[in-house]
Amino acid sequence: MSNNFWENVEQYRKLGADPLRWLSSCSLEADSNIVKSALAEIKRSTIKLASPFWFDSYFHIEGKEPELTRRVYDLASPVVDKEVEVKRALAILRVHSATAESPQALAETLGKFFSVFRAKVAVTSAPVATTEHPGAQFALLDYIELRRGNKDGYMPALSSFEQVADITKAPDDEVHVRIALTDAVERLNLLGCGNSALFKFFPIYDAPDEGMLDRIRTNLDAFMSRYNLVMEDYSSLKRGRLFYGTSAVAITNKELPTRYEQIEEGMEVMITNKFGGLAAVSLHALALSDPANALKFEQAGVSMPDLTAARDEALKSLSEPHFALGKIISKYCPDFGQGYDKSAHITAVYPVGAKGLFALGALAELANAHIAVNELPVRHEEVARLATKESLVENSTASQHGCHILVGTKDVLNLAAEDLRQHHFAPERIGFVAKKGAPSIAIEKDASMYVAQKAKLARLLKPAS
Repeated sequence: MSNNFWENVEQYRKLGADPLRWLSSCSLEADSNIVKSALAEIKRSTIKLASPFWFDSYFHIEGKEPELTRRVYDLASPVVDKEVEVKRALAILRVHSATAESPQALAETLGKFFSVFRAKVAVTSAPVATTEHPGAQFALLDYIELRRGNKDGYMPALSSFEQVADITKAPDDEVHVRIALTDAVERLNLLGCGNSALFKFFPIYDAPDEGMLDRIRTNLDAFMSRYNLVMEDYSSLKRGRLFYGTSAVAITNKELPTRYEQIEEGMEVMITNKFGGLAAVSLHALALSDPANALKFEQAGVSMPDLTAARDEALKSLSEPHFALGKIISKYCPDFGQGYDKSAHITAVYPVGAKGLFALGALAELANAHIAVNELPVRHEEVARLATKESLVENSTASQHGCHILVGTKDVLNLAAEDLRQHHFAPERIGFVAKKGAPSIAIEKDASMYVAQKAKLARLLKPAS
């Protein structure tokens, strides 16, 4: 790659990628509230796309391997020759960024796409990626067929894609594959899938030429070999635009730690690591884009060496799976088919990711609870505050991997925290469930120093009616 930042950016753009679009939001995923509003406007569709959720769950049938059937469509002009007669699927939708900024425009686009299907299918995990290139739009459905037989566990399933890129590296560098796949590993670990030998990946990728596709396949093989993981061999999307993603499943013989309806008043809320980290990746790219930015950051007390170190730390977390998390969460889940005991088990988990502190709002909705937050620990505070003060990053609590929310009793979280510390996590209690019955968040600390979008923060902190 060239040492010239803008030459690198132009190279990515020629390949149909969006190397800078994620800088302010720390993610290429569409705003979940806009997606939710758009879906609410779509009526009478045979494709039932649930409000965005971070995974789907199937029963695992003893002795049966998951069978996945993939279909890729042009989002604007889909041609459906023969529909798949399977009732559930994972999905990834890639839509134009202008469309993704409006619930009405997104509803119109998705509604038109859904209207060509006749067979009913339920989709729960369906991240919506954004792109500046109209020709890079697509819709992918990964149908997973349910089998009959003896249930011996769960098979969580999800789709993910590269949301933050290291644009100092070549477009076909291994880091892009690692970031896309590690995101899936991270969420499967959070669900208590503690045996990586029982993970399986179905890669989703594309590029304009066969040479680059071959290098991507080599990088996929290298990732699987490094972590002793299993991958199904799938061809590229054949859209001719750069893309990195995956569908993934895992098998666990434990109950899943997602008992949101059993979260009780008085339970504690803990994060496994401090919020934040992604703002450093954005500021580092901005510093490279213009020497004046680097000088401004330096004058504000954030040196380039410090910013580079924070950025490298974040990218390492995004590209290197931490399988210990899955083993720890699994330890505090009941065996499959056994009863949940709040005095021995984690009640619920939720990923933080680019949502940052707004993940607490999503958790409050799932639990139908008021959550009182009395601590707001943020890594590299000086970077986060600068990014917010200069309105360079919308939400400086957007978090690198390793930061997740756990809910449970004090004693259970004490034990989990001890285990987490032994594996280089830094868990902290940040609040508690104050009341059940209406979803809302109250934050004792001043969160405005970390969130540039004041209106969005005000909606998060709006008292329950």
